[in-house]
Amino acid sequence: MNIIITCKICDKPLKGKQQKFCSPSCKNKSNQSYQAQQIRGLKRKKFLTKKLGGRCSVCGYNKNLSALTFHHVNPKKKSFQLDLRSLSNRKQSRINKEVSKCILVCHNCHSEIHNPQHNLE
Repeated sequence: MNIIITCKICDKPLKGKQQKFCSPSCKNKSNQSYQAQQIRGLKRKKFLTKKLGGRCSVCGYNKNLSALTFHHVNPKKKSFQLDLRSLSNRKQSRINKEVSKCILVCHNCHSEIHNPQHNLE
């Protein structure tokens, strides 16, 4: 009994060394989907957050990954922002270079850093 393995996207039978996709087009459809980008971006953010200490460098907050953000210490040296989309679509070497220009802060501290004129004290 032969088992026929089919493409994950279009269900065409796979040939030769193909293991998941029948063509580069189907592979791109899988890797470039919104869901795939979100998953890849979150994995990379989690890794980079741990690399930078896993907590806000100002107040120590460490409860939720979504509440932590990368702050460029010198905005003039900023090449691109480090949001989930950028983290999922750029080469890891470029991301690592950009992260080296940043500190990890929570959203509240990030707002205070960028808007000191709005302090209530």
